[in-house]
Amino acid sequence: MFAINFNLTLRRAVLAALLAAGSSAALAAPSADPLHYHVEIDTSQFSGAGFLDFTFLAGNSPAPGATATLSQFSGAFGALDSKDGNVSGSAPGTLVFGNGGGYNDWFQNVTLGGKFAFDIVFGGEFLGTSGNAGTTFSLGLLDQSASAYLGNPNGNLLQFDLMPRNGALPASIAASTYASIASISAVPEASEWMMLTGGLALIGFALRRRTLPTA
Repeated sequence: MFAINFNLTLRRAVLAALLAAGSSAALAAPSADPLHYHVEIDTSQFSGAGFLDFTFLAGNSPAPGATATLSQFSGAFGALDSKDGNVSGSAPGTLVFGNGGGYNDWFQNVTLGGKFAFDIVFGGEFLGTSGNAGTTFSLGLLDQSASAYLGNPNGNLLQFDLMPRNGALPASIAASTYASIASISAVPEASEWMMLTGGLALIGFALRRRTLPTA
């Protein structure tokens, strides 16, 4: 009887340890400055034509290299209106920004009234290079005349601030929204999904064992 109880206690302890490891990995991801995010903009309160303005700007002093890659676009995108600096690609499609130019901007025609979404992944030298100057990615929504901001009359809907390593401090990414129509969510990496799925599978196995009839 002692051996049976001991084995049951041991199995429960191992299960608890595995679940704790999986849960801690999943919960720690958002606070560990992920590089991959999903952005959504809800323009259902507006109608007609408008513009999305994507910018990627380095600080005043030389900033370590950084990139922003946008993909998985959805929404009513029209033709490109203008682009400046270090940016290439297409929307919808894939856009790649660098921070080497003085002004890196993509100004896109859109039809308002629905939702726009895309994924954005950051990378570059700023992750491992020390420096004092950061790089900012921002997104603004403008009306048909391109003279008035929508969603936030004071300017951009959202912003990402990329800061390089600073001594012992690691590189960081701070995400901010300035309007209720904009949302940002971190996209878990594949390893985090595997840990979470493994933890859920172990929970299911434990619950099934508890419901099996005893001899």
